[in-house]
Amino acid sequence: TQGAPVARCGEHGVPRSNRVSRVHKSGSASMSSKSFEQDGQAIQPLRLKPKDAEFLQESWKLFLNRAGGLEPAGQEFYRLLFEKEPELKKLFKVPEMSQQAAFMRAMTRYVSLLAQPEQLRTAIEMLAFMHVNLDISETGIFAFSESLLECVEDQVTDWDPTDVERVMVLLTDLTGYIGKVIAAAKESSSEVQTLLRSSWLQAQERNMQPTKTKEAETDHLDFVPDDSFTDSFDKSGEKQNLPGLSTEKTPKKAMAADDTPKTNGGSTLPTSFQEMFQINAAVMGYSRSSSTWMPVVLDSVERIVLHVNSGGRIKEETMLLALRLNLFPPGAVSLSEFKSCLLAALRSTLPQVWTPKHEEAWTWLWDNVVRSVNQYTERTKPYEHALSQAYGSFSAGKFRKIQKEFFTAFFEIAPVGQNYFKQSLTRLLFIADKVLIFSLEILRQPKKMVSEMSALGLKHVGFGIPTDLFTPFITACIKVFRKFCPKDQASEAFEWALILVSVVLVRAIQEGSTVVMTAINANNEKALQKALAAAPRGERATWLLHIQVGDQFISPFVWALENGSENICRAMLKDLLIIRADRAKYYYGAEELFQRHPDIVKRLTDRTSALLRTLLDGLVWRSYRTESNGTKRRVNYFVKYMLQDEKGKFSSAIKWISAAGDPSIVSHPVVDVNIELLWAGVVRRQFIVSRMWNIVNLLIFIFGQEIMPATIRFYGGSTQLYSLTFFFRMFSYIVGMGRLLMLQLHRVWIWSRDTMRRIIADIDTDGNGEIDWEEMKEALSRFKDTVKGEIRKALKVLRNDEDVEEMDTSKKDLANQEKNTYNRISFTVMLMLVLMMFLEPMLRCANSPDWPTDQCPEATAEIFYWYSVCGMIAMIVHWLLLIDMTIFSTQLSAFLLVVGHVLGEVKQFLTALTFLLLLFGSTISILCDRQCGDDGGNFNDMWNAIISLFSITVGLYQGDFREIQGDPMLLTMIYLFLLVSVVLLLNLLIAQLNQTYEYINKDVLGFARLNRASLVVDAMASCPKAKWKSFITELRLDEKREFDEGDLGLAGCIQSHEPSGLTRQNEEPIKRYGGTTASEAPWPEERQKRTNDGAEDNPDVRLAHIEYLLEKALRRKGLEVGTGGQHSSSAGHSSRSMLSSGGTASSAGQSSQPSSHHSSDEEMSP
Repeated sequence: TQGAPVARCGEHGVPRSNRVSRVHKSGSASMSSKSFEQDGQAIQPLRLKPKDAEFLQESWKLFLNRAGGLEPAGQEFYRLLFEKEPELKKLFKVPEMSQQAAFMRAMTRYVSLLAQPEQLRTAIEMLAFMHVNLDISETGIFAFSESLLECVEDQVTDWDPTDVERVMVLLTDLTGYIGKVIAAAKESSSEVQTLLRSSWLQAQERNMQPTKTKEAETDHLDFVPDDSFTDSFDKSGEKQNLPGLSTEKTPKKAMAADDTPKTNGGSTLPTSFQEMFQINAAVMGYSRSSSTWMPVVLDSVERIVLHVNSGGRIKEETMLLALRLNLFPPGAVSLSEFKSCLLAALRSTLPQVWTPKHEEAWTWLWDNVVRSVNQYTERTKPYEHALSQAYGSFSAGKFRKIQKEFFTAFFEIAPVGQNYFKQSLTRLLFIADKVLIFSLEILRQPKKMVSEMSALGLKHVGFGIPTDLFTPFITACIKVFRKFCPKDQASEAFEWALILVSVVLVRAIQEGSTVVMTAINANNEKALQKALAAAPRGERATWLLHIQVGDQFISPFVWALENGSENICRAMLKDLLIIRADRAKYYYGAEELFQRHPDIVKRLTDRTSALLRTLLDGLVWRSYRTESNGTKRRVNYFVKYMLQDEKGKFSSAIKWISAAGDPSIVSHPVVDVNIELLWAGVVRRQFIVSRMWNIVNLLIFIFGQEIMPATIRFYGGSTQLYSLTFFFRMFSYIVGMGRLLMLQLHRVWIWSRDTMRRIIADIDTDGNGEIDWEEMKEALSRFKDTVKGEIRKALKVLRNDEDVEEMDTSKKDLANQEKNTYNRISFTVMLMLVLMMFLEPMLRCANSPDWPTDQCPEATAEIFYWYSVCGMIAMIVHWLLLIDMTIFSTQLSAFLLVVGHVLGEVKQFLTALTFLLLLFGSTISILCDRQCGDDGGNFNDMWNAIISLFSITVGLYQGDFREIQGDPMLLTMIYLFLLVSVVLLLNLLIAQLNQTYEYINKDVLGFARLNRASLVVDAMASCPKAKWKSFITELRLDEKREFDEGDLGLAGCIQSHEPSGLTRQNEEPIKRYGGTTASEAPWPEERQKRTNDGAEDNPDVRLAHIEYLLEKALRRKGLEVGTGGQHSSSAGHSSRSMLSSGGTASSAGQSSQPSSHHSSDEEMSP
């Protein structure tokens, strides 16, 4: 081959220790420190002679052949590089084998482009673009160049020295040129990055300006990794496994009504970036593209621009964008069309600030992105098919073997990983299976997998697994897969996809590992306060409640709550609910807490009531100043967050508190104020109207069943009296029974609707808000199971088959069962009225010539008897319906609750007494066998014996024991029955009633409030929207209320006055700070009160000082006694246990102080 080097056997190169640096030795393109100084001139393209370019290309091919391929050559190169510059190793995050092949592949491409100078420069600029964030120094570039020259020289020792020298000079020219281009690109990139980022943010800020065409929409764009802007274009996601179809839906917010902007009437041209982009796409004839693949590109462009200073993130986004674009049909994507729309939209959105520099910067960015995307698109097209075929060729046994080998190889590479993977083998195999699945799914469903990886990464934040272990784990997986799958393309696809998955996962972990999460994982309150000390005052609550990674987020507070870190949760709640203020603004985290977590009350009630009390305490502000000669104190109750949800509807907070059944919680001032507000403003009038119907129905029922029949009996029957009686009875049957029937049907409908909504929300796996036939069948099946469960629950209540552990819970739930009791009573009334209407004598006599009358042959005596029985029961339950009226008096309601509570004990007594009556009644009847006399009672048969024994028990027995002295056995059995029933059971009943009353009397008012809360919640379910809106308007919760006179404070509260002695408040509850009022500045460090000796004067510091002294004493004792005695070790363990308990108490106390005591601890240290 022309220009190929001539090999001369027997000649050897100079030993490396005696070599002169090849970089500094070459004279044509010396890479001295001055070689990067361009004197203000642009770098000229590298133009080699055609013969030199061809010679170097052939020599490079021979070098790779001798080295054994790209990966071995790269391995030798990096070995030499890390020997020269070990600190460069920290810059490489991907597995070494992948990096080695990637470097040699890039160098091969550059060598192949030597004959095309412009394309070579473009390729190198793209390299610089991908490494824009790395601190690439001249020393590092020199190390790269010299390592590459030595690596090549080691493989050409048998070449002619002249050829070797020529290769070295040409490679030196090439590496020097690469270094110059990278250095120049990095030097100019800072200004370009600033320009790109600022112009993009300015374009997005235009979205906050209201337009006349539609409501503007914006996000917090300074929070960088948020996908919410791009999700407005692509809410529906992608139809996976269908790469030949367009799957993006036209977004309603992004698309206009047609392809042309309208300016008729009062409308104006839209000015937001999204609108401008869509209009420009429509004007240019790209309407179809703007609703299919362009939103996908725009989704990635936003993240690329916001992270333009991070080469790793740019590479990740371009890789993902290439995968997403591969899902569209061939030829459907034209990135040049997108460039035209993008630049036109930016020019239109920013007409006043757009300059030629902006045009150059955006063109530079987009051209580099397009080159990178095109490169990855061509490379990854066959990956999915190749990897799917490889997986399809694996047997189940081979899959299992690969999964086992993953962790075997990983533990060999990184033994420290065994300290983190302590799970069972099945769990490890599950993880390994997910590795294989994720590698294929990222190629099929990139957007969905990024979302899942972000969620998984946020979960790993709490696990505390070092991200440094991901690289050896990925390396082990790649080695094992290559071993079992020798196919080059499948192995390359697995390697490429797995690295991408790890990059997304590591990024999610790193972005989620905030200082707050670190403190939570350490369960350290002082570390939490120290972390929050650096938070901007306007974002302090956000640091505690929200960490966003992509379209996934995690709440540090919820994470701590679910992991049982109660002390940390209490400290976080107190920090959120402390009112802080500067001269310009008040800061209060309650609003953001309820916005981020609308179900915070339910979360706390499900876990611990102590944290719920902390939350409720934080919703009250009490002035430390008194009024009215020291008798009153101003109080602000922040009730908005307990009354109203984010949509303005009735909040479920009261419902959750009522369902918890804790009388101490419902007696909290905040809850009590909420309940009283709802009762007085919404429920009371509605309750009175509904219960007035019960009174009217009762009066009419009394007239129809008691007064009118008595009048007829007294004055004799007449047509007028019978007609009036018939009217009253028909009113009860039609109006009363019909109303109760409608109420029962309404309750069934409400329950069924809510249950079906919940079930459908659970099974709507695709999240599109619609269900197919299979999902409907599953929903109906679940609904049927739910109905069966409710029936079993009702039967369980009737059988009273609750165990001892459930008794306390059932007692607390007694007040919540009042509305169920009312429903059961009303259902019984309805049922009795149905039976009475069926048995009604006047209806049976309808064909009588004397009608209206109830005297006819059809109205038999038996019908009259059963009619009177049903009437008697109906009268009883009619009166029982009025028991609900006790809700107007807390004392009466509490008394009724006590009565209802002790009835359960009476039921147990009657059950035991029934058993004794059956036992002794059947026994004594056999003894008498109809031979006992009637003087001492009738015991001749079982039924009469039971009646006689019950009469003896309740004191209605009229006989004398002396009358049955003639039958000693009968007398003995009766005495034995009295001993068990009267002496034992009755006294046991009295003891149980005393204990039950003692229990219920502790919180009797709390149980009464629970009863009212339950009724309020039940009534609010049917509250009209207009009435609710009027009630909220009257409360004026959006108006700010004063803290003290002239001090206009926060909204969302109502103000009241309470007796000054009710709650002590000696200090200002609001923490006020001087200095700057900028929301970006953190709060100043608090200065603690100090004693005369300079120590902080508060209980927490005192307790910490005691702990320090105890630890110091234990250390001294350990030095004196040594470690050989078992007694000393036991004492040390006990002391440490005591200190641990003290430390917990101290931590709990310190959670109420917003600042750390680290400085004081240092002062106390020896």
